[in-house]
Amino acid sequence: MAMDRKQLAEDGTPHYVSERQKRKMREEPPAIQPPLTPMIDVTFQLLIFFLLACTFRVTEGQIEATLPNISGPQDKPKLKIEPIKVTLSAAGVDGMGVLIEVSGGGSVNDPLELDGVLVQLREQYKSDEVPVLIKPTGDVWWTHVVDAFNQAVRSKFKNIAFTPPGM
Repeated sequence: MAMDRKQLAEDGTPHYVSERQKRKMREEPPAIQPPLTPMIDVTFQLLIFFLLACTFRVTEGQIEATLPNISGPQDKPKLKIEPIKVTLSAAGVDGMGVLIEVSGGGSVNDPLELDGVLVQLREQYKSDEVPVLIKPTGDVWWTHVVDAFNQAVRSKFKNIAFTPPGM
């Protein structure tokens, strides 16, 4: 029996082990757990340190301002430009002729002369976006109206329109 309790060490010397120690060695060893109390202590100390060491302030370069209540981009404000009015009325004994009156440019008797007047007005306004309104009276031949339109196009105006009857 004495031999059962004997174990040999690495160097060959016998060591005697009790039954209780043998049972303890046969059981599974307990799981190793790190000590949590010091870790929790350090965590709270770091938390307190960072809360006291940090300064909460507005970042540099930030300008506090209030924006207007306008929603979305606005179109460019359009300037109120007085349109060039070209009035055509019948002339002559039989109504085959035409009298063309241009606002700000005088009057002409031939649609081909209208081109020179309109070019001068375009240079005066310094824009080809000025509206040209052609207003024929009821007794004017349509050839004269079409000629007036063609002269306005030849003068490089882009916004050419006819006035409705009665205006």
